[in-house]
Amino acid sequence: MGVKMKKWSSLIALILVTGCTADVATDYNSAVNYSQFKTYQFAPSAENNAVTLDAARVEDAISSQLYAKGLKPSEENADLTVQHSILEQSEFQSYGTSFGFGYGYRNVGVAYSAPRQYKEYRYGKLVVELIENDTNQIVWRSVSQRKLTETMTPDSRRKFIDEQIQEMFNNYPPY
Repeated sequence: MGVKMKKWSSLIALILVTGCTADVATDYNSAVNYSQFKTYQFAPSAENNAVTLDAARVEDAISSQLYAKGLKPSEENADLTVQHSILEQSEFQSYGTSFGFGYGYRNVGVAYSAPRQYKEYRYGKLVVELIENDTNQIVWRSVSQRKLTETMTPDSRRKFIDEQIQEMFNNYPPY
C-alpha cells in the first residue's frame, strides 16, 4: 500500500509542476524604483495605420491592469510609455504518412523515402514594454508564450488577450 501511495503522490506532483509552467516571460531593470511611476500613455501607432481590433483589445486589457496597479492614463508628461505589439511567427507542421524502404548488399545500400507534407502555421505572441519617459529606456518587458491564432473567434481572442495581459502584469511591479 505504501508503494502505491508513493507512486500516486509522485504522479500528482508531476501534474502540478507541469501545470504551473509560465505562460509569459518577463524581464525588467532591477535598479528602477517602480513605485515612482504614477501615469502612463500608449505609444502612438505608426502614421496612417488604423488601430486593429486586437490592438484595441490589448490596450483595453493593459489599461485595466495598470489601473488595478494604481497607474492612471495621462496625455502629457506621463511617467511611462506603453508599447505593445503582436509578434508574428510561424512554424511548419508535418502531416500525412511517410513511406520509406531500403536495400543493402555487401557494403552497398539504396534507400528511398517519400517526403512528408508540411503546412505553415502562423500565430502571434503578445509583447508589452514599459518605457521610462525620462530616460527613454525600456524598464519592463513581458512576452506571451502562448499562441494567438487567426482561427480564434472574436470572443476567444478577447478572452485570450485578457488572460495573457493579466498574467503579464502579475509580474508588475517586479518585486
